[in-house]
Amino acid sequence: MMSGPTIDSTTKDPLDEGEMHQRYKAAVESAIPHLPVKNGVVDIDSIWVETSIPMEILRELVKLPDLKLPENVERINTKPRAKGGGRRGKSRRR
Repeated sequence: MMSGPTIDSTTKDPLDEGEMHQRYKAAVESAIPHLPVKNGVVDIDSIWVETSIPMEILRELVKLPDLKLPENVERINTKPRAKGGGRRGKSRRR
């Protein structure tokens, strides 16, 4: 039985924080042109759904002065519309 090459995770350095930050930034910049724009505004929720980048990291990224936005995007709405966490519907406990 022949097996493929093994990957030794100890030999490769993990991405440092700066490199990971740059990859997240590139992902955001490539996703924004494909998102709905309303009156020059893109919602941060749309970016989150498209990229799956954690919301707190997204908030940092959209504040960067060197973030490249398409011509039709004037700003990014950083107030999320999605409500998280709470219970929905009636409680079954009495």
